Amino acid sequence: MQTSGFLNRTFQLASLFATAAWLAIFIFPSWTVANLELMAIPVSLLCLVYIFTLFFGGKFDEPGSKPKGHFFSMGGVLKLFQHPRAVLVGWVHFLAFDLVVGLGILVDASNQGFEHWWILPSLFLTLMLGPAGLLSYLGLRFLLL
Repeated sequence: MQTSGFLNRTFQLASLFATAAWLAIFIFPSWTVANLELMAIPVSLLCLVYIFTLFFGGKFDEPGSKPKGHFFSMGGVLKLFQHPRAVLVGWVHFLAFDLVVGLGILVDASNQGFEHWWILPSLFLTLMLGPAGLLSYLGLRFLLL
């Protein structure tokens, strides 16, 4: 599967935005409103990358290549994700939403008065496995409250 330079650069840029934001989440235990407002920057950039790639990225596709497939069956999704731009759009979607879930965990834990180190495993799981991290945090929250 051949990918264009645009898709490769966009993948690297989106991954860099997300990595920088996740590092801040892991490293800084005390979060204020100012920190959270600052986190709106990488989240917003990921959203912009998503929208641009989804709606305007077609001009960077290989000639004669268009995503095929749909979201109404497993086969349709598999066919859709055979296209490099569709994979990139899906990847940026995961990056943005997992980051927002991680920020939600961070804010809720801070509001509940949890020590930062208690939520680090849940944050790591959210980064790597999305819903598994959220579930682990919800379980932790249930146990600690």
